[in-house]
Amino acid sequence: MKRMKKIIKYIFLILLTAVFLFPVVYMIACSFMSNSQVVKMLDFTNGEYKQINLIPEMFSLEQYYQVFFRRPEYLLKFWNSVIMTFPTVAGQTIVSALAAFAFGKLKFPFRDKLFFVYIVLLILPLQVTLVPNYIVLDNIDLLNNFLAVILPGTFSAFGICLLRQSIKYISDSSIEAARIDGASYFRIFTSIILPQIKGGLITLVLLCFIDNWNIVEQPLIYFDDEAMYPLSIQLSNFSVGDYGIIFACGVMFMIPALLIYLYGRRDIDSPFIQVDKS
Repeated sequence: MKRMKKIIKYIFLILLTAVFLFPVVYMIACSFMSNSQVVKMLDFTNGEYKQINLIPEMFSLEQYYQVFFRRPEYLLKFWNSVIMTFPTVAGQTIVSALAAFAFGKLKFPFRDKLFFVYIVLLILPLQVTLVPNYIVLDNIDLLNNFLAVILPGTFSAFGICLLRQSIKYISDSSIEAARIDGASYFRIFTSIILPQIKGGLITLVLLCFIDNWNIVEQPLIYFDDEAMYPLSIQLSNFSVGDYGIIFACGVMFMIPALLIYLYGRRDIDSPFIQVDKS
């Protein structure tokens, strides 16, 4: 009976996984089809798919050739995404780790009240802060500039709240011992805190990357020049004959996030706090 329940559980999980993976598999399969086959499959004349096929009639790299050599606007938008995302991820990780250490282990006036303000900022929806951010960016002349997206993302409250919870569980005795030995707070941060929250840092990098890689609202509000739009916006603005190119761009768009996850998979799967047993 127990064995049967286990088999049923695995079958259910496999089916559930297949359901979630089907759109990804379908996108990859369509990216290697000819554009004519893709357009023929996605004929919405009757308001529905004409057919669904995961096997290309003829394996083709036509879509990727179009993206890399014939349709430079897609590759340009991809690099716009890179320019906006990577500095934001790096900045938010550094700022969040330092601020989380201060909120979690240092004692200073109004520490808890200030952290409560960060919690309130975290609860607020993005749409609520778009207009105030627009006014501030306009006053400091940063509209139509990539910094209009990078700076607000760098000082996001999400990473601070995430890492503070990890740092809170680190023993105070190790920090006190280091202080007695004459270590500075920066040395404590780099030698004691960071090695023990590696999983939290990798998780923050991945979540921050996905959040900014899929950014839509901020560029639409802050940029007047469509040439500065990221690929996430370009993927929603396509003509009927570009279905195949969109699938190829989708595969290209998915690869960076997948590589980051594969690189930090073990640290993400492990507890946030890495205890040194030596």
